[in-house]
Amino acid sequence: MSEGHDVDTLLGPTGPIARRLPDFEARPQQLAMARAVEQAVRQHKHLIAEAGTGTGKSFAYLLPAAVHAESHLGDGPVIVSTRTIALQEQLEHKDLPFLHAVLPFEWSSVTAMGRNNYLCLRRMHLAEREQTLFTEPERLEQLRSIVQWSLRTKDGTRQDLPSPPAAEVWEEVQAEHGNCMQRACPHYDHCHWQRARRRMQSAQVLVVNHALYFADLALRIAGASYLPPHRVVIFDEAHHLERTATESLGFRIARTTLGWHLRRLHGRRNERSLLSRHGSPVARILWEELHQIGEAFFAELEDRLRKSSKSEGLALHDLVLDEPLTPSLRALSQELATASIRTDQQDAQMELTARANGLDALCATLRALCVPNPEAPTPLVRWLEPSRHGPVLCGAPLDVSQALRQHLFTNGPTAILTSATLGTGDDASFGWLRRQLGLDTADTLRVGSPFDYDRAVAMELPEAIPDPTTETAAWKQEVVEQTQRHVLQNGGRALVLCTSWDSVRSLAAALRAPLAAEGIELLVQGEAPLSRLLEQKRATPSSVLIGTDSLWEGIDLRGDVLTLLVITRLPFQSPGHPLTQARMALLKSQGRDPFADHSLPEAILKFRQGFGRLIRGSADRGKVVVLDPRVRTKAYGRRFLGALPFSEGFDPTA
Repeated sequence: MSEGHDVDTLLGPTGPIARRLPDFEARPQQLAMARAVEQAVRQHKHLIAEAGTGTGKSFAYLLPAAVHAESHLGDGPVIVSTRTIALQEQLEHKDLPFLHAVLPFEWSSVTAMGRNNYLCLRRMHLAEREQTLFTEPERLEQLRSIVQWSLRTKDGTRQDLPSPPAAEVWEEVQAEHGNCMQRACPHYDHCHWQRARRRMQSAQVLVVNHALYFADLALRIAGASYLPPHRVVIFDEAHHLERTATESLGFRIARTTLGWHLRRLHGRRNERSLLSRHGSPVARILWEELHQIGEAFFAELEDRLRKSSKSEGLALHDLVLDEPLTPSLRALSQELATASIRTDQQDAQMELTARANGLDALCATLRALCVPNPEAPTPLVRWLEPSRHGPVLCGAPLDVSQALRQHLFTNGPTAILTSATLGTGDDASFGWLRRQLGLDTADTLRVGSPFDYDRAVAMELPEAIPDPTTETAAWKQEVVEQTQRHVLQNGGRALVLCTSWDSVRSLAAALRAPLAAEGIELLVQGEAPLSRLLEQKRATPSSVLIGTDSLWEGIDLRGDVLTLLVITRLPFQSPGHPLTQARMALLKSQGRDPFADHSLPEAILKFRQGFGRLIRGSADRGKVVVLDPRVRTKAYGRRFLGALPFSEGFDPTA
């Protein structure tokens, strides 16, 4: 570590940050976390650090990350991984530029995105030459707009486009794995992806998201890689790691998945498609057959779902699904490989080979989802799931802890896991989180929020409310009446958290007219993009925002925009999902209590996250209303209340 470049100096009252921030306040919690991160990185020990809202945890890990990276140039970048785009953008556009400006040494940081987010100039010009690639005028216009944009864009990412193009247009111009000529490409020197990759390889601090990091982990398990070698990774919003790992190591196939592969080869009214120009008559016949076979296959899956009447998914257990797609997919892949050898057009060779490899990968996924493999090291839970576009064939590891233990936490990089909420609040060792992730040994730290919750928050737990599990209809009616009363008394300025989409819709329908009569705007999740709803909420502070899942965390509504938080129900996950059922059965087979070891800690964690939406700054004040009587009537209810950030012995409901 460079002399003088330590977190005590940098975060101290006379340090560079204090000199540049006029309202700087030394926060003991922030300094304690920064010291712990610094020590963990220096001693190559994993760290779990829970830091309450307002701690300033991004500086607490970015500072030691920058100091370590600057003094260990040969170790690869320090990778910082977030779950949400909002946090990634905060780091990229606010926190990192500030630290670059004030820290007394030179260092570099780069934000990385997945390859498919980048424009491929070779594929764009290929698409441009094929004037009849798209038959719809609006698609052609989007392609022309991309060509014009390519002349002025600096980073060449889809996010930089003035307006998002249709998926099928971007698919024809995006950079792709297995479809790159590398240095043989005439556009190599100007390639946005290659430039980004070079920056990524040389960066000292590299910011990614969890999905990208765990996609890379899946590649590493298979013997490949995307991200550069590294010895330190910092996971912010680390309470999402198990879910992200489950998604990244799992599989999903729907009718639209097959349609995507076939559409990329040929459009029914497109005689200039890849298949039309280079495919054999046999390939065209196979393409037609796959449409028909696919429709029949997914219709049969839909019939299974309908007969089961399982709204959350139908577990397949050891059932072998009769899957007729693979023979035709393999035959079409072979036809494309042969066509690639036959043509002397290098662009066409690349496209045909990439499409053939994609069909081969689809075959492998189909087999994994249709045929159980009892010999697999980690069993795959398979199920059918309903969606707006038809049935989805899904698979996910029964337990991700073994894979994470082996490929991430053992002989891997030093891992720092942080979030405002990482556990139930009464488990100093974070045992539940460590069991989920296979993190056997780690240092731990819990620092509270600098906010005075005892003064800032009033809590109300109304009495005589029906139990939602035994008196559902009566409870729903009571929720409507209580929510309406509290919201109107507060003049709006509220966030209402539900635990299901049905609750959101029914409660919104009941509240709309009474709120409108008082001039209070109702904003309902699902009726507009979340980013737009949040903009409307900030623009109209008296409005009321109602929603589910994603509103329980990650949103920041400060000051008078939010002074009332209504939690309608304790956020227990539904036990009906096949993956949840399989994991709870596994716990039971291990002699553990599925409720105590899975359902309860998961719900307490989410309850803490929902509570955290109210107080986002030291000047915020407000009230929390919990409309689930189980917080009073059940023994476990005390654990929910005890997990909130009030001082010991303080009764927030008094």
